[in-house]
Amino acid sequence: MTGMKKRLAVAAFATGMVAMAGMVMASGMMKGGAEGGPIAERKMAMKEAKKNFKPLVGMVKGEMAFDAAAVKAHAKALMAALEKAKANFPEGSDKGETRAKPEIWLMKDEFNALFDKAITLAGKIEGADTKEKLAKAVMALGNDGCKACHKEYRLPKKM
Repeated sequence: MTGMKKRLAVAAFATGMVAMAGMVMASGMMKGGAEGGPIAERKMAMKEAKKNFKPLVGMVKGEMAFDAAAVKAHAKALMAALEKAKANFPEGSDKGETRAKPEIWLMKDEFNALFDKAITLAGKIEGADTKEKLAKAVMALGNDGCKACHKEYRLPKKM
């Protein structure tokens, strides 16, 4: 092999290896592997939702002072996190480390409607300008949004 042919062969081999690595990473992402993908994205989004829901519950319980500006900020972040989570249930993302039930993909319209309801209920929190209104809105989201969806579409934790 001449020098030029050898360099071309090495370049072709390297290009093929990069392409193959990309395909392996992409297949891992679809399954929600360590590289990312919908499972990892929705888990992060749900953690963000929880992070923003927790202070709202704290205000309701009197663990922290009611702060209307903080309520608005947490409600907006909560809605954004729920929107992001909802967008990360594509076909094929039921494989991997997930507690999502197969019913999500069998009853996609019902699942999306329940998620939309949770997002709408989170939006109602934004308008809570008193502790009493916040309590009502937080209870509605917790019961009619979060618990309702998790009851139907989330597997229990493994012991």
